[in-house]
Amino acid sequence: MSVVQPYSKLRKDLAARDRSLREKVVSLEEAASFVRDEDSVGIGGSTMSRTPMGLIWAVIRAKRKKLSCSRSIVSSDGDLLFGSGTCDHMITSWFSQSILWGISKVMRHYVETGKARYDEWSHMAIGMRFRAGAMGVPFMPIRSMLGSDVLKQRPDTVEMDCPFTKEKLLLIPALNPDVALIHVQRCDAYGNAQIDGLPFVDIDLAMAANKVILSTEQVVSNDQIRRAPDRTRIPFFAVDAVVELPFGCAPHE
Repeated sequence: MSVVQPYSKLRKDLAARDRSLREKVVSLEEAASFVRDEDSVGIGGSTMSRTPMGLIWAVIRAKRKKLSCSRSIVSSDGDLLFGSGTCDHMITSWFSQSILWGISKVMRHYVETGKARYDEWSHMAIGMRFRAGAMGVPFMPIRSMLGSDVLKQRPDTVEMDCPFTKEKLLLIPALNPDVALIHVQRCDAYGNAQIDGLPFVDIDLAMAANKVILSTEQVVSNDQIRRAPDRTRIPFFAVDAVVELPFGCAPHE
């Protein structure tokens, strides 16, 4: 795999992020302005859990085009992004409303007719790509996908022998989205966010993205956040904007 430019250049916006403690509450429309045409957009949550649907709809209403979207597991949010013409490239490990309902017909139509591109990875690989991006390294060695037909679809990987054990490993590239859209249960005006339940890959996503937009069920005081600091999953210095949006995942959970 040829490297187009040094990884440090890919992370230059992330390195230049304003990490100051400041109030970041904006309107839903203002939040959508952080996303530009042709951006790469990381989407938090997984399947139908904690999907930032309110933010996704705001981006669709803003008529953004040619987005490359990545998510651990895509559900009906992907149907909306493809069907609206907002996204023409999806990077994920699964694209369906539910296992019982089968593969998304919207996805099949757009991909099979060439209207959109779908890059399939394993569940583990998607998570480890965000983990590499969060760590600031250009790739991550994994075993996932070795021996799987999924690997045959991924020319953007490299197999190698471990220099220490000589075991076969797969190198996958880091994933550093331009913007991350994440929904949380609560956060303060500065962006200190608390997540109840499974965090999925959202912590790594927040640390890997150049810009992070949070929607939250409730903006709470910093005093309340400080009462349970161990529950803060995303720190203020990783966040660029906060939108108070009750039921921001509807109709997802």
